[in-house]
Amino acid sequence: MEYTYLLINANDWEDMVIIVTEEEAIQASMKYPNSRVEIFSKNADIGYSPTYNYYKNGELYKS
Repeated sequence: MEYTYLLINANDWEDMVIIVTEEEAIQASMKYPNSRVEIFSKNADIGYSPTYNYYKNGELYKS
């Protein structure tokens, strides 16, 4: 399955950052420990859908 990552912080939505690799997502979550990197899965029907899992401070949190 293909994933895309989104760095979410307390700023406006325009400041969100799209990340394309898992390694970069983990690094970004460590660089910005007060933010989280949400994980989205790519699908054929609607584009991307949330997995409700995320990285925070380098750790993976699963729902």
